[in-house]
Amino acid sequence: MKYTVHAGESGFEVDINRDGVIRLDGQVLDADLQPSADPTLYSLILDHRSYELRVEPCNGSYRVQLRGVTCDVVVEDERRRLLAGLKSASDPGSGEIMIKSPMPGIVIDISVNEGDLVNAGQTLAVVESMKMHNEFHAPRAGTVKAVRVKTGAKVLQDAILITLA
Repeated sequence: MKYTVHAGESGFEVDINRDGVIRLDGQVLDADLQPSADPTLYSLILDHRSYELRVEPCNGSYRVQLRGVTCDVVVEDERRRLLAGLKSASDPGSGEIMIKSPMPGIVIDISVNEGDLVNAGQTLAVVESMKMHNEFHAPRAGTVKAVRVKTGAKVLQDAILITLA
């Protein structure tokens, strides 16, 4: 799973694969993180050095203390980041809206046809990605201008599924 981590002014990409291999901005790390009896305290071994790490949830982020330095850290997993980008990508108030798939997948369902009138929040399409079904809803009321995919179609990231007017 990929994560985007923001600590102070710095941003990092962290990728943890199923085998436990950790990459920080593409570089493989030799790391091990173990919890302690205190739910906020962890033992971190990084490049054969041992550290005490304190992590406390704080208003949707984390307050992390390492070697006497405290920093607020925000962690976003890849799926949430992509979906958040989809939600904020367009102004639903007016104009044409393109509903795009934020990730590659297979179209499981298209619930509308060209010319249909839709209500805000109405389900337009469902795309399966990584064994999860992702529903796409109308951000506002409008008319379906174009349906660009069919049920069963494979789509790439950023593929336009439906256009609303």
